[in-house]
Amino acid sequence: MSVDPQTLAAICVMALATAFNRSAGFFLMRLIPVTPRVRRVLDCLPGAVLVALLAPGAVHGDAAMLAGLGAAFLAAKLTRSDLLAVVAAMATAAGLRALGV
Repeated sequence: MSVDPQTLAAICVMALATAFNRSAGFFLMRLIPVTPRVRRVLDCLPGAVLVALLAPGAVHGDAAMLAGLGAAFLAAKLTRSDLLAVVAAMATAAGLRALGV
């Protein structure tokens, strides 16, 4: 198996960009005082990321993704755990796809 040098270069550049963005966020947040308003925004970020990942698939008519979004919403409301919401979404979507939905 051979690896295309351009593909490998693109993967490396994307990995570096991701690492830079993640570390820049930590460094920049040291400069921002954590007020109650900032805390509320930070508390909402995991849910916003989850919806941003699932909503495009749900909007474009994928029934498994739509069911996953619903499962994530219910799990998040019932358990208040972002991790369990992600697991519920993945398990629902994967299960429905395995059934051919």
